[in-house]
Amino acid sequence: WPGCPREAFRDGGTATSCFWTARGVGATFLCVVLLVLCAEGAWPHEFVVRGKALQFHFVASQLGNLTFQLDAMAGLSQADGAAYKSLWKTDLRWDREDNIQLERWRATRTRQRAEAPAPTPRVIWPPNYAAFYGAEFRLDQNVRIAGFQAKDLRDYEKRLRKLLPTDDAAVLASVVKHFEARMEEFWLREAMVMTEPHARDFAALVREREVLPLTEELMRFVEPALPKRHHVWFYLIAHPKRFGEATMATQMQNHAPVEFTEDEKASTRLSVILHELVHHFYDSAPFAKHSNLIGEFDRASPAWRMAAYSYLNEAVATAAQILIERRLRPKADFDAWVANGRSVYSQPWIAALGKATWPLLEESLRERRTLFDGFAARYLQAVSEGLGERVSHPHFLLASRVVLFGDESLRPAYRMFRERVPSILHAGGLESLHQYSMLPVVLLTLNGERASWERRIGERAVTVLSGATAIEVEQAVERFSLSPF
Repeated sequence: WPGCPREAFRDGGTATSCFWTARGVGATFLCVVLLVLCAEGAWPHEFVVRGKALQFHFVASQLGNLTFQLDAMAGLSQADGAAYKSLWKTDLRWDREDNIQLERWRATRTRQRAEAPAPTPRVIWPPNYAAFYGAEFRLDQNVRIAGFQAKDLRDYEKRLRKLLPTDDAAVLASVVKHFEARMEEFWLREAMVMTEPHARDFAALVREREVLPLTEELMRFVEPALPKRHHVWFYLIAHPKRFGEATMATQMQNHAPVEFTEDEKASTRLSVILHELVHHFYDSAPFAKHSNLIGEFDRASPAWRMAAYSYLNEAVATAAQILIERRLRPKADFDAWVANGRSVYSQPWIAALGKATWPLLEESLRERRTLFDGFAARYLQAVSEGLGERVSHPHFLLASRVVLFGDESLRPAYRMFRERVPSILHAGGLESLHQYSMLPVVLLTLNGERASWERRIGERAVTVLSGATAIEVEQAVERFSLSPF
């Protein structure tokens, strides 16, 4: 209607300007209705930043928060489900019927996952990005995205019906309906105030620090097969600090939920969520280009080249994160931040490789070079210079590995190895041994079993951790895990 910009209805940040620029009683009345609906949380709050090739949407949505919480409480995501269970039990009157409804959610979502095809890597080198597995994970992601994108319950079920059998869509929608009224209490009392300002602040920060043009350069660097004008959605998730401080962000295609506690600021999380976005760009490059890139690494000379390749995706994303942090921090603050590897990334190898790759990535952006035009050789040189003697560290060489054990009593040792020795790809079992025929092997074995295992393994790098008893094997794993970084 006259005087009311169309953007007002896609961007909550311009809704108030719609009110003041509208002309006429009817237009003003409709804008007031819009503002009331937004204030009551009936519609998601969305703030949009537009660039030449990218368009960012920062969204605060009641329904998106609820479906995120349900997946977390059902153990279907990496989020802290225990924290959300505490929220519901403490503040939102959790009862026996809620247990039943959550189990319906878990059973339906778990069945969808079980019915998906098993992942089948398309290469024998470490599959360091999701497209190596084909589309096996996409259904689960699309179901989660439906919850983030939906405007209301009816829209949610409509989206689910395009993805799932009618009965499954109805079950998930009915579970959401069961929790919806109490979620609205939490949303109006607390969550909307936590998420809507963050969505607005993210958009403002991206504009003020010119982060979007840099992100577009990073997208060009990995040559993704994406639309010329690509939309990316970030969904702000309220995580009350009194129930836990562990928050996470993850990328699902061009959608990313981002958890926040009430005292976190957009400036402390922006580089983290854009780190995840670079993974999406990396994942979207054509398979043929990635195959050629693997060939460049395969033909290189360093004995540790496979480990360096395993970390390549993370190294590029972390280097991008460092470039973004430099735009957000004063110089002295940035210098102190980047000097502390734990600030850059909690996993030490990823932090070290990201720092080694950062100058190379900046140079590539400046020279308008890409990941696929000779970057591999320059990256290996940067890793060699950045890590020095650590390129021969046994943990680094096992960045991607197949871990084998025979006797069932060694399962605790297997779990210990997985938890304590960092990796990008950790595979186990004889099937993985044949599937990843190039990967190094870790053998956990009781004394006397080694010879029979080595006949199966053949001619490939093997790290053997053995002992007379299962306890001794666990002790061997513990010693190995404590190798100085």
